[in-house]
Amino acid sequence: MATYKRQQLPDLLAAIEKGDQTQVYLIFGERYLCRQAVEQIMERLLPDEKQRSGSLVLLDGDREEPGKTLNELRTYSMFGGRRVIRVMDSRLLLSKVVAKTLWEKAVKHHRDNDAEMAGRYIRQVLEIGGMTPADLEELPASSWKDKLGFSRPQEDLGWIGEVFEKNDTSDAAPAPKGQQDITELYTEAFEQGLPSGNILVLVTDAADKRKKFYKYISTHGSVVDLSVDTGTNKAAADSRKEVLTDIVRRTLAEFNKKIEPRALETLLERVGFHPVAAALESEKLALYAEDRDLITVADLNQVIGRTREEAVYELSEAFSDRDLAKTLIISGRLLENGLHPLVIIAALRNHIKKMLLVSSLRDHQNPAYSPGLSFPAFKGGYLERLKKEWPGEWPKDLPGHPYALYMMFKKVEKFRTVALVKSLSNLLEAEYRLKSSGLPEKIVLENMFFKLLDRQASAID
Repeated sequence: MATYKRQQLPDLLAAIEKGDQTQVYLIFGERYLCRQAVEQIMERLLPDEKQRSGSLVLLDGDREEPGKTLNELRTYSMFGGRRVIRVMDSRLLLSKVVAKTLWEKAVKHHRDNDAEMAGRYIRQVLEIGGMTPADLEELPASSWKDKLGFSRPQEDLGWIGEVFEKNDTSDAAPAPKGQQDITELYTEAFEQGLPSGNILVLVTDAADKRKKFYKYISTHGSVVDLSVDTGTNKAAADSRKEVLTDIVRRTLAEFNKKIEPRALETLLERVGFHPVAAALESEKLALYAEDRDLITVADLNQVIGRTREEAVYELSEAFSDRDLAKTLIISGRLLENGLHPLVIIAALRNHIKKMLLVSSLRDHQNPAYSPGLSFPAFKGGYLERLKKEWPGEWPKDLPGHPYALYMMFKKVEKFRTVALVKSLSNLLEAEYRLKSSGLPEKIVLENMFFKLLDRQASAID
């Protein structure tokens, strides 16, 4: 019947309320927006809560067998009336065309330390390529395009095995066999006619618009496209900001609250593009404000200001990544939020000492460390040999988990050992200036970071 964008969703909801329903709904795009939309659609398809419990079939795409779902659609309800089958994370419309989108979502959740969601998206990518995690890591760069439809990413893929170690996938359904045939069977079933009261609702992160079943839904059913541009240009950034702003304002409106413009900007900056976080933090602000109608910057700082530990960790990570601009920005914000500069220096000194420990391990010649080592090779070969050959007690200050240690090795690859040693002198010099020179704190720290991250002096080319 039609394809609806986020701004047009109210039109679809109004049509359903008026009795203009279709037999199949496809909702895809940003996960949080999809979950919100499907809840609103379900409330209108099955407005009677008592009826809803007996008329709604809930399926998880990770465990769903599409053939059985199709049989459910062909089956008449025992009690008559409307019957809705909702499939969350449906795999029906996945293909190489959307593999890159799913991969980018996996990488984003991995960086956010969300192993569960990263694992979910990686499983979908593997299903598209018909591979195991080991197959993916060993897949030659020349074969990526053929298998998955996009070029092999430049970053190391050792984290994939780590994600799967943290996820139990024993109850996941096998990947649908002959998926194209399955979607054609769905198309045929709808074209031939299904019980009039049966409705299929598919929810997924991405959908291949070239598939025949997608084209059928867009013509005879309802498609809700809630995709959000993840690009780096201004238009994409403005689009993401618009989505978050809408979420914040809608959430606060449920509590009869508003937020002042400066507080809104600060909130969006702190949460980043994490729609769930934007909604949850907005609820916290609304509850904190109690009887007041307007959320202020003061409320924001009291309720969801970045913790000192989180900000200092971000600073250490930016330093390890040799990202001078980000390091200066985070350092400036820490000073603005009242953190004493000597605390920043102390935290950085502890971090650099750990980096020096890793650097000394890296420089050990038996076994020799090879830059670019994959995680399985690091964990199963190099690390085992290193611990065996290392004289004395293994350093307790190092991360205990092999993957965390592996990531430190990767970051320390960017620094020379002699430069890390010299950086401790730079820290001591900055500390002395803070205590005795009378120079502005921000100037002293910025000068220190320029010295620490001078590429010619400290980097390994």
